[in-house]
Amino acid sequence: NHQTPASSASSKRRARFTVCVSSQVGCAMRCSFCATGKQGFKRNLSAAEIVNQVLALEDVFGRRCTNVVMMGMGEPLMNLKQVLLAHRTLNEDLGIGGRRFTISTVGVPNALSRLAAHALQATLAVSLHAPDQALREKLVPSASSYPIEALLEDCRLYKKNTGRRLTFEYTLLAGENDAPAQAKALAKLLRSRVGRGCHVNLLPWNPVAGAEHLRPSNAAVRRFSDALAAERGITHTVRRTRGLEADAACGQLTGNFRRATSARRAA
Repeated sequence: NHQTPASSASSKRRARFTVCVSSQVGCAMRCSFCATGKQGFKRNLSAAEIVNQVLALEDVFGRRCTNVVMMGMGEPLMNLKQVLLAHRTLNEDLGIGGRRFTISTVGVPNALSRLAAHALQATLAVSLHAPDQALREKLVPSASSYPIEALLEDCRLYKKNTGRRLTFEYTLLAGENDAPAQAKALAKLLRSRVGRGCHVNLLPWNPVAGAEHLRPSNAAVRRFSDALAAERGITHTVRRTRGLEADAACGQLTGNFRRATSARRAA
């Protein structure tokens, strides 16, 4: 039964079953590169509706969920009460470990301190997408009311108060935020504002109809990744894109479903 390191790692990947859940129908944050943001906000989901997403996929795949990432539709911190209730149910009743949760946010003023007060073991993933305020406002319109310096100060305090490492999501857009110089600026920003030990997830953009962006080439992604790797005190991962060929990758499925539904109704 001896396993090589490679086969052991492969077995762990097969054993992991991560479910990405939504916290809202639509989203009010209006990120320019996201199909969900283009749909606008419809309503918050209840804790039961959030939990049922996990239960439904367990039934479909016949597997127990091991990890939950709150990275689907919506801004979790704008529905914090229901998100926390869902977290408690999934953790205490379904037995999903506290450190196996990830809660994402684009940044909501005063929300990180409220989240920190609950002392969750979940990973906080902050959607940053730019190394400066001007570009971030262009990509994430809600950033105009929550400057990047204020957001990162709240991130620093969250890290200090919870002892948990933060991750930062960075969607790579060709010719906009994917230059090596911007990678260096990102590393400098995180080191100076949040401290060492931050982790960056790099996500090459998944095309969305009607969005005026381009997916970066593999070479551009490598150049950005290499520039970030050369920086001290910052780790990073280039996220694999799954479902792109079926228009089912992150940010695509909801938009295409909505357009298809609207087309059927018009017919």
